[in-house]
Amino acid sequence: MKIFGICIAKEIYMSVIIIIVAFLVERFLKLLINGAFNPNKKHHKFDSRKLSTINSFLSNIVKYAIWCIALLALLSNFGINTAALITGLGVVSLVIGLAFQDILKDILVGTSILFENWFAVGDLVKINEFMGTVISVGLKSTRLQAYTGEIKIISNRNISEVINYSLDKTLAVVDVAVSYESKLDKVEKVLQIAAATLTEKIPLLTEEPQVLGVQELQDSQVVFRIVGKCKPAQHFEVERKMRKEFKNALDKNGIKIPYPQIEVHNEK
Repeated sequence: MKIFGICIAKEIYMSVIIIIVAFLVERFLKLLINGAFNPNKKHHKFDSRKLSTINSFLSNIVKYAIWCIALLALLSNFGINTAALITGLGVVSLVIGLAFQDILKDILVGTSILFENWFAVGDLVKINEFMGTVISVGLKSTRLQAYTGEIKIISNRNISEVINYSLDKTLAVVDVAVSYESKLDKVEKVLQIAAATLTEKIPLLTEEPQVLGVQELQDSQVVFRIVGKCKPAQHFEVERKMRKEFKNALDKNGIKIPYPQIEVHNEK
């Protein structure tokens, strides 16, 4: 082939064509992926965090797959027997697969986590009895950080049970104890009035808390239970604020919260 009078070998111009085609195909497929998994647009199944992860994951797969094919095409263009090369790579892949089957299990489970929406970065979860916030999700491992700061790294293949507190509204549960000398009807009324004001004072609540009534009759106290639905994974903060508000309400109405006491009898 001649261009501007210069003779160019077939291997050269075919190599250029292969590289250009590979580049264009990669760009086209990435545009399709961005259209299907755009983190800036709403999706019927995934949130923006999950979409961003999936987008990056698929883009990398596409990139490596296309350029591996392009490399084989370039080698074939220069007369190298790619069929024998692929056969050899298949045997090597089998050996590697047997040697690193645990890693392959991690990758398979990691892929399931990404596409089946088990959890995402920022979710509060409990995995194998460890509770924490997800700080990273990889194909090999998942990292959780407990509220006390420690970080646990879990191999994806070892994730057997997952409780996700961030997928739906959570329930804040507060127990309030009063003395046996208190009038229970009055206590319940005070708690109901206080509960009716909490949605304004605690924006994390999604609806007005409900006073369920007497939960327990303990040795020196009567326990009332109040529950309220709140935003996902915010129940600990909501419970703390609810306890404060109920304590203030009981104090204003002269209702005592009991504390441990010892009663001594002297016989004469």
